Amino acid sequence: MASTPPDKADNLVALVLARPEISSLSDLNNKSIAIEEKQAASSGRVSAALIAAGAAEVQFSEGQRGAIDRLISGEVPAAVLTLASREAAEWFPDIAGFRTFRIPLAQARL
Repeated sequence: MASTPPDKADNLVALVLARPEISSLSDLNNKSIAIEEKQAASSGRVSAALIAAGAAEVQFSEGQRGAIDRLISGEVPAAVLTLASREAAEWFPDIAGFRTFRIPLAQARL
């Protein structure tokens, strides 16, 4: 989502897909997480939400390849897939071989 009206911003959830060895968000401490350019504008809110959820020292990295491609190749342990409404995030399917984390942005205040 490129831009979200302010009244809908608190309804957003960051969908983070992680490699199977990442069992909790705290496992992402001191790790680099792939993020797409279109989500990079929201990286401050996503970072704050990750900190609130237990991942204190995460860095986002944009790359030549897409975030999901970098995750699958093993370049990064996790990737921000998208920012979605709470309803859409609940319906997002789990993907075999990966862990899906749904992190509400409303819990994070900058």
